[in-house]
Amino acid sequence: MAKVTKVELQIDLSMPVEEIAAVVNIMLDAHPGRQIEILEAVDHAIGEALAKLQASDKSETEK
Repeated sequence: MAKVTKVELQIDLSMPVEEIAAVVNIMLDAHPGRQIEILEAVDHAIGEALAKLQASDKSETEK
């Protein structure tokens, strides 16, 4: 059976960028050798979210 390691975090919502970066670093440290794969997947997910927000913002300003 695979060993599952769980981490509980407390984050300061007033510092979103710093806290997100800290969580990413925790995940990268937990997966040596997979950092590029993980960062590429996160980059893709962020790009999709950003594109949706930009499209939504553009449609709102055109109204």
